[in-house]
Amino acid sequence: MKKIERLLEIEDHYEVLGLFGDGGQGDLFVGRHHKTGAKVALKTQKARDLGPLSDFQWAGSDLHEEGDRMLQLAAIQAIPDILHTGTYKGRECLVMEFIEGNQLRDAVMAKRPVRDTRIVASIIGQLCEILREVHDKKLVHCDLKPENVIVEPDGRLRLIDMGHAVRVGATTHEPHGTRGYASPEQSDASDQGLTERADIFGLGCILLEMTVMRLPYGGLEERAERECPVLPPDRLAALPPEFAALALQMVRWKAEDRPSDVQEVFDRLRRHLPPLGSSRPSRRLRPDPTEYYRNHPPRL
Repeated sequence: MKKIERLLEIEDHYEVLGLFGDGGQGDLFVGRHHKTGAKVALKTQKARDLGPLSDFQWAGSDLHEEGDRMLQLAAIQAIPDILHTGTYKGRECLVMEFIEGNQLRDAVMAKRPVRDTRIVASIIGQLCEILREVHDKKLVHCDLKPENVIVEPDGRLRLIDMGHAVRVGATTHEPHGTRGYASPEQSDASDQGLTERADIFGLGCILLEMTVMRLPYGGLEERAERECPVLPPDRLAALPPEFAALALQMVRWKAEDRPSDVQEVFDRLRRHLPPLGSSRPSRRLRPDPTEYYRNHPPRL
């Protein structure tokens, strides 16, 4: 595994231009290299004031561990490169490749519900391709949600934020993920750890949110409970028939009842992918995720 140079002070090498993301696992800034002018993304620990103004403790993910996980995934083109580690204003900081594009949430928001099967299949299909490589490294992303997916101008998807990622089967000591998108087994500590099927649940949540504008088991409003219906009757009836059986299986309560892996998910939606050289959808997203498969053959 390659070594990443650690910088004593990020400010000595990069100009920090401003905050562009504020999440539970850290603050995201955009920056620029002093000499080359190259744009970068900087992720810092999030400060939480637990007492007097002079008494700060850091909350969120361990950035050292997150940096190590990103290095393990360095060969995956869809995962941002990590360039340096260091400190910024006393906080631990990761310097990463800056990805041009829009969050999937922003790209989808104006078009929901997404009814074009080619768009739905292109988004879930690309994420399956990315997750196959992540899972081959024996890692579970654990925080699949539209905010953690970037759609580049050419329609290619990139997966960001490894702050919740864990090794397959490793004991977890706390919940991992984001309420509404996290599988039931992510909600508590687990001696058995998590499997790749936790990410399949997150993929199913993205599919449901795009097509029926609802997350399963109570969504963001409350912790998922087993007795909750997967969806209200009106949302269940609105599921596109092409994806209904797959989507509902992906968000089954028990991990063992979900598809066995992302290859199975991809195979079941393969026939809905746009053919090579086909025309773009009339009501396309901007950027357009179908462009990827209209110009490249599937990798699974």
